[in-house]
Amino acid sequence: MQNEASTASPPRDRLLAVPDADLLDRVAELDALVTFLQADFEQKSSVVARKLHDEIGGAVIGAMMDVAWIEQHDSVLTPDTSMRLGRVKDGLRGAVDLARTMVEELRPTLLDSVGLFAALSWQFRRGCANAGIGYQETYPESAPEMEANRLIALFRIAQEAFNVALQQGSVSLVSLAVETTGGHLMVQLADDRRRPSAAAGRDGLSNPMSSIFHRVKQLNGQAAVMSPAAGGSVFRVTIPLNRD
Repeated sequence: MQNEASTASPPRDRLLAVPDADLLDRVAELDALVTFLQADFEQKSSVVARKLHDEIGGAVIGAMMDVAWIEQHDSVLTPDTSMRLGRVKDGLRGAVDLARTMVEELRPTLLDSVGLFAALSWQFRRGCANAGIGYQETYPESAPEMEANRLIALFRIAQEAFNVALQQGSVSLVSLAVETTGGHLMVQLADDRRRPSAAAGRDGLSNPMSSIFHRVKQLNGQAAVMSPAAGGSVFRVTIPLNRD
């Protein structure tokens, strides 16, 4: 009996307290995979955006110039021909606008040319206008200097959080506030959505939020989602301006 007691299994709570090395290794592998996939997405998006801008955009603009030349140099165009050329120009303008929008979605040129705040403002205003909702935005006087990969990661965090907010049908106003203080940058997105029901908490928003929190972790930042007593929802992320 003494020997049997000495070889008995430890209590279940003690088993649960011991880390599973295989599980931790698996989690680390999945974390590294997500990081790789996000970096790979940004790299491929940059290539596609460049092709859209340089090749497709250039071809469409060239076609528009040819149409304009025909209109200026051919004085015997019939009304039907003029009407059709006008439709071609409208279609080409639409293609240029679509290509420009796709380029900004894939790799925001504003981020590279005029900085983070301009890129955020463009995305924010355009999204609110398309959704028909009100918006408010505040930024510091100057944007901080950050590495390119950190800038794009922060932009994606705000972009994905904003898209999540727009998926809520009850939202009529969204506020974006950016602050820099104490060596950190804080981005806060608030909306006036109605409080979700218990069933609504099991919708398809978990995947975007998981991506957001992963990006925040890679930036050594902190993120929180809050539901103020007054209603609505607040998403806040704070990251250090420097990598260290």
